[in-house]
Amino acid sequence: MSISGRAHTISVPWRKVCAALPAVALIGGGIALTGQTAPAGDVLGATFSSHSPVIVVPDSALTMPAVAGPTAPALVLPEGTMPGSSAPVALDSTGIPIRALEAYQRAASLIDPADPACHIDWALLAAIGRVESDHARFGGNQLDSAGVAQPGIIGIPLDGTNSTARITDTDGGRLDRDTVYDRAVGPMQFIPSTWRVAGSDADGDGVKNPQDMADAAAATAIYLCSGPGDLSRPGDLRGAIMRYNASDSYARTVIAIADAYRHGVSALPASDLPAANRAPSTSGAPTRATDPATGPGSPAPGQPGSAPTTAPAPHPAVSPRAPAASRPASAAPLPAPALPIPALPIPGLTPTAGTSPPTPLTQEICTISLLGVKTCTIVPPGSTPTPTP
Repeated sequence: MSISGRAHTISVPWRKVCAALPAVALIGGGIALTGQTAPAGDVLGATFSSHSPVIVVPDSALTMPAVAGPTAPALVLPEGTMPGSSAPVALDSTGIPIRALEAYQRAASLIDPADPACHIDWALLAAIGRVESDHARFGGNQLDSAGVAQPGIIGIPLDGTNSTARITDTDGGRLDRDTVYDRAVGPMQFIPSTWRVAGSDADGDGVKNPQDMADAAAATAIYLCSGPGDLSRPGDLRGAIMRYNASDSYARTVIAIADAYRHGVSALPASDLPAANRAPSTSGAPTRATDPATGPGSPAPGQPGSAPTTAPAPHPAVSPRAPAASRPASAAPLPAPALPIPALPIPGLTPTAGTSPPTPLTQEICTISLLGVKTCTIVPPGSTPTPTP
């Protein structure tokens, strides 16, 4: 894809950017942070080089989609929450990872002097990072010390199934490890062909890496600010998000989360998150969300190319089994069975081999009543015992 028109370009030393971006800038606004905070005055010390990244914002709006589906893959309604209801949904129960937050802030700060008319802010980038990958935590991923998602976020093949577009391989598998079809990659879920246009080496390490949160956040800012537009205007903001992902419910969800981040709000009603997915059903099969822009059957979590290629196998169904001796409580008691009276041993002398057993001097005769009471009487041999009443 060719880019026509004049582009905004700026080169900013990282140390100047860091000075304006303290790691705890959002604590007063109610946004929780996770992870370790870098020492004051050395926010980027162990993560980024001192090279000056070059940010280019095209004057022509990029129209190649950045992501491949209408839903918010990493945003799932709590189990039992009805879509469209007023039930509160927590946005970040464990906070925003500090390296993700730094990447959102830095990307906005780099774009601002490159395209002052855009007015992009960290909250919009964070909202997209939340719905696409839960700030790079989707599928068991974590940001390492360099801010790179590990083991890496790679979506399903865009082969035309699972409500995805059919996009054959454009990168030789270099980014998505698939030489047949493209897959969305990284915490901001870029399709390889779009990354080739919008990708940026925002941390100055010499590599444009979509798994690197700093690079991915800057690429998202470049994409949203490309062409004319002022993202502080509702119409321009919605239009930019629709270019990023052509879904009305997706745009409304991102706008709501971004506004919540700006005001330190930690939860939103489900009605403000129309692109969120239902919690997986008890059988393990995800329930598909409905997108007003695409109708029923929109992809379930991760299906548009945002889910990891592998998922944990569901636990086998186990049928509870009642104890063998149990029976329904309402069942009538069973009648006592008529059992034969067991032979009872009679104490006496042990027979000796080769001799006849001695005749016992007495014998014991026992009876069992209908109530199960055993009564025994010792009588001389040959006598008839008197019945016991």
